[in-house]
Amino acid sequence: MTSASTATKLARDLARVEGVIVTEDELLSRHTSFGIGGPADVFVVPSDARALGEAMRISSDAGIEPLILGNGTNLIVRDSGVRGVVVKIAGALDHIATEGSLAIVEAGATLGSVCFSCAQKGLAGMEFAAGIPGTLGGALVMNAGANGGEIGEVTKWVEIVTPDGSVTRLEREDLHFEYRQSSLKGAEAAVVRAALRLEPDQPTEIHRRLCDKIAVRCARQPVSLASAGCIFKRPNDDFAGRLLEEAGAKGMRVGDAAVSSKHANFVVNLGEATAADVLKLIENVRGLVYDKSGVVLEPEVCIVGEEA
Repeated sequence: MTSASTATKLARDLARVEGVIVTEDELLSRHTSFGIGGPADVFVVPSDARALGEAMRISSDAGIEPLILGNGTNLIVRDSGVRGVVVKIAGALDHIATEGSLAIVEAGATLGSVCFSCAQKGLAGMEFAAGIPGTLGGALVMNAGANGGEIGEVTKWVEIVTPDGSVTRLEREDLHFEYRQSSLKGAEAAVVRAALRLEPDQPTEIHRRLCDKIAVRCARQPVSLASAGCIFKRPNDDFAGRLLEEAGAKGMRVGDAAVSSKHANFVVNLGEATAADVLKLIENVRGLVYDKSGVVLEPEVCIVGEEA
């Protein structure tokens, strides 16, 4: 718990850092793809890696571990919000460069921009990520993947900012990528940039593959509605969507939170859903699946913040 006076002092200290924008009591519903979530005590947007490092150091000196936010696409923020500091890297740390077959990408770059920027340079290997929302930083933390590929497979190294504000480079073998998991998850650090090892190919062919995968995603998933992506991880030798559909979860609602009629592993916000609605619906459909098949589904989304 962060007191109002502590939050105000911390906001004042952070606002003194060049290249940092600070607001207090910022509604996180404005910064999540679900469109839900209460306020952050202190909300920080750094313009570059140096500003990010200073924000990390000041927060750490105050005894606070900040929540690092990209585009908020794999995230449920509870209705009472987040105490302490939230640092948003999306929209600022988004530079993309290439060095031969390497793409050097800042953590705030969206996966969509990485896919198409690399395609323009004739670099293939990111097509699996076509249509995945979110930023590179978040993708690395959870080893995001689709279409038979994962970000960990193309990662050469990752640079992180540690709580003291210093930058450390981690090679791929240090990151321990697994299904929807890496050693970055839960670490007291923020991803600042990474190198992706790609392969030369014809730009027109890469663009064609990207467009094909996006078309398939649009046909199968409720991309026009607010959501946090897939709610549950894939269980062993099965699919969460199939188990949910078989259990009768499609169309179930709690308030304005509903299981998509298009894909049962998506919960969508029909307009005024709260985090409490979403979490209750998740609990209900998990119970349905367990009663029907005996499988305990594990959430893929991250859930943060305080209960109302």
